Amino acid sequence: MQRLTLALSLVLVPTACEKKDESTVDPDSGAMHVETDPDAPSAYEPKDEPPQTDRDIAAKTCDDGKPEACVTAAEMFEKGELGAADAAKAREYQEKGCVGGIKTACSAFAVMLEKGIGGPADPKGAREVYLNACETGNMTECYNAALSFEKAGGPDELAQAGELFAQVCRSGQQPACVGEARLVLDGKPTAKVGKAARATLNKACDGGDPGACYDLALALEDGLGGKKDAKGAAALKEKACLAGHKAACPSEKADPKTPEKPKAGDAPKADPKAKAVDPKTPEKVTAPAPK
Repeated sequence: MQRLTLALSLVLVPTACEKKDESTVDPDSGAMHVETDPDAPSAYEPKDEPPQTDRDIAAKTCDDGKPEACVTAAEMFEKGELGAADAAKAREYQEKGCVGGIKTACSAFAVMLEKGIGGPADPKGAREVYLNACETGNMTECYNAALSFEKAGGPDELAQAGELFAQVCRSGQQPACVGEARLVLDGKPTAKVGKAARATLNKACDGGDPGACYDLALALEDGLGGKKDAKGAAALKEKACLAGHKAACPSEKADPKTPEKPKAGDAPKADPKAKAVDPKTPEKVTAPAPK
């Protein structure tokens, strides 16, 4: 009996040891394999990454070559949606969208260049963007290019502005006709040309364009395109002022020789405030024809 008990003890001892040490040795490689608990925490687990926002996704999609997403990302950066507003990023993504052929991105990018939004102002660069769109038949961008050339003010730029205004005017956009007439009168035209330019401004003024009223007032005041008419000029300035054209108001400290022009980026359309006209003001002031 004692021998049987001893034999059983010798068999059970290594079995107990095996339960304590669950590591095994691969007989082929000699490497030890250690059994691990799959539920136990690991020291090598990756840290949680912050969740991506729709703005992050749009920006990444743009960077991956999808220009449509560039506009979405630019607008979200500009408005501060899902993060801080960032004008520089907005400009960057509008440019990427423009390079990708998105017309609205080109329009927005040109305005940012013109006005120095999100980076230094670059009027020359803005004009290049406007002209590229103009060449595709976009009359709004032709008009914006004309305004930008007019603002530049050099002889070559004014000549380019005149050509663009004329092009857009022929397409039926009256604000461009006003711009062309304004440049014609500033250039000391012949009596016939000056009379036609005054007529264009007069028609636009009657149609509710206060800027045209002011331009015509300056022409009457200085005798551009015809005789001087101080009384008619004063009436037109009052009409323009009441319609919201600040440069025409007496309290405005503006150079009376410099009319308030539309800004590049504005669509060529009549001022919506044009109906606010003093009923005592004459509806139409017709400049006398030169002798």
